Amino acid sequence: MPKLCTVDVFYGPQALGNQHHIAYRPAPAWSETPSQYQTVPNLILMSGRSGAFQAQFLNYGRPVRRCGSGNLAVAAYINEKLKTKPINECLLTPAGEIQLGFDHESAYYFDRPLTQRPLRSLRFWRRLISRPVINGCYCGGRNDYVLLELAQPLTQLRLNSGALCQFSQRALIVIYRLRSGTVQLRYFAPQYGEAEDAATGSASVQAAAYLRTQYPKRYAHQSIEIKQCSPAGGCLYLKNYQQYVLIRGQTAMRDNKAICSSFDYTEE
Repeated sequence: MPKLCTVDVFYGPQALGNQHHIAYRPAPAWSETPSQYQTVPNLILMSGRSGAFQAQFLNYGRPVRRCGSGNLAVAAYINEKLKTKPINECLLTPAGEIQLGFDHESAYYFDRPLTQRPLRSLRFWRRLISRPVINGCYCGGRNDYVLLELAQPLTQLRLNSGALCQFSQRALIVIYRLRSGTVQLRYFAPQYGEAEDAATGSASVQAAAYLRTQYPKRYAHQSIEIKQCSPAGGCLYLKNYQQYVLIRGQTAMRDNKAICSSFDYTEE
């Protein structure tokens, strides 16, 4: 069984970001999750070579359809472990093809935001979070996201997870705009075993698209800095490009023995 390599993603000042564990083999593609990996958090099963990379994202054996930090972890792995500088490299994921790369600034990838439409009622969502809601939208289908823009900072926000699970299958994205233009973000998906994600690129893509629509003069063409206010914290940098969003984040390989030893398996 391939040795796992650990990658930190979306870290920065006062932010730990996400940590992913990558199992890579050139071929064949992974058809199922090995039993030894069922207890590994934020696992990426990666295969293929340049021009035909594939990745599956799992959290404790549970499939994850979209994973922005996982995309950047793959870009960092290609750059540092496979010794290939990825420039708009194609990665096949459960959500479709993603273009990713690694340049002089950081790892990056492009993603297409989901279709957004207005909320039917803000009243329920205001009651759910007990905070003033400025506006919001649905993102994608009933199993995707709902986004709320709040009128107050997010650091003290407390979510009624039970109510969210009972009344909606959508993961919840909440944002708050600072005067500087920086955007605070938090992401909750208790329906899918993720009480609060540390740093999520997929949710930030939806936020960037919302900001472009609501505040085009400020966010349509300029870079957007998103600070994820989870307990771990994350630093994300995005820019809108017509139908796509560019997502950047700092990455660091941490594949020393002290870190990988607990996930180091061999073929029986």
